[in-house]
Amino acid sequence: MDESSYRDLAERLAAYGLSIVAEGAHLRVANPLSATLAEEISGHGGRYVTAWGYELGELGDEIGTAGRLAFLLGASRGAAA
Repeated sequence: MDESSYRDLAERLAAYGLSIVAEGAHLRVANPLSATLAEEISGHGGRYVTAWGYELGELGDEIGTAGRLAFLLGASRGAAA
């Protein structure tokens, strides 16, 4: 995953009120309201993938990817533009 895509996805996830920590080639994303609602995201083969192997979206579709991950983590869409 290139750095600009990484940064764009992180900014879009933050707009949902999610907390993001960059850990090497991964993003650790969590809902601050629950420690159990967290996911690790990385890039594989031009796609964003969770640690469980769930494909969230394609590189270049950071808007859609952020929306899908926010939904999975129970984040409110109200904060996202």
